Amino acid sequence: MQRIAALCAFIGAMVAVPARAQTEVGPQSDARSLACLSKPDKAPTYPARHALDRASGGMRVLLKFTRPDAAPEVQVLFNSAREDMQDEVHAYLRRYRLTCLTAADGVVTAVQEFSFSNTDRDPTPMPWERGRNQPPLCLVQPRTDMSMGLTPMDGDVEHVVAVVSFNGDGQQPPEVKFVHSTGNPRLEHAVRERVAEYRMPCRQGTEAAQSIQQQFSYWPPGRSRATFNKEAFSLVEFLRMVKGREQLVADFDFNTMGCPFKVTYGVYGGNVPNEATVRGAPRDPNRQPFLAWMASQKIAFQNERQQRDLFGSQLQIDIPCTTMKLGQPAAS
Repeated sequence: MQRIAALCAFIGAMVAVPARAQTEVGPQSDARSLACLSKPDKAPTYPARHALDRASGGMRVLLKFTRPDAAPEVQVLFNSAREDMQDEVHAYLRRYRLTCLTAADGVVTAVQEFSFSNTDRDPTPMPWERGRNQPPLCLVQPRTDMSMGLTPMDGDVEHVVAVVSFNGDGQQPPEVKFVHSTGNPRLEHAVRERVAEYRMPCRQGTEAAQSIQQQFSYWPPGRSRATFNKEAFSLVEFLRMVKGREQLVADFDFNTMGCPFKVTYGVYGGNVPNEATVRGAPRDPNRQPFLAWMASQKIAFQNERQQRDLFGSQLQIDIPCTTMKLGQPAAS
């Protein structure tokens, strides 16, 4: 089994937040420009739990410095990171000091982002990076991981896919709807309790409803699992994994689609269709027929257990500048 090569935690640049009111115009002090910020030499690292740990997560935090000899107050603005990733961030931030802060500076605030990933896929924008006309996504998940309160089950791995919807001001529990579930009632109950703690603090209550889809999985202790030996594939490699590849019919010119580009392919099934998207770029209508075709393709699983194990996997497919002609359309 090949281990994923990329093992990293990305730290976004810290951005000072200007004071709401200033009585004088002039250059910012060293404290307000964060010029004297002292921080640990070692950045947070991905807290891998095992060789096949390919999770990802991110945090955006607001830091408030009130004393030169004290760590900042931390307010979480966005969180999709699991507990051990959050531990890395909070331990790192506890060692921050704004050593030149004076009473004249008042409270100095700054925003910083952290992103964790363990994959050979290229980095893609985090989910909080929204389009110009989209409302901000400021989901904050609980500080601790989900406690299922479950004993080892005799069954197989279980998955629950939930659609979580915020309709009000973001301070109330969201609505939750299961669109796919192979979980027993205990797992479903644990998911509902978990989601009830979600908040979206940036909402004012006048925005349109916002929904996210999230997968929750349970693996019986000690159970081995099937996995892809990597997550980044060429188009040819991907097509070799497709069910019924000998009968595929396609005719696409990628030169007309702003090539090269990368497709994120989500492996699902049941009530959740496969997904094919291009992230980190403006939506290109020329790609939509091809993306729809990609999403319609199914992985040729060896058996039902492998299909269940790989449910929810995310693959990255490199699309080159070329044309692709497969098979011949059936005569009408």
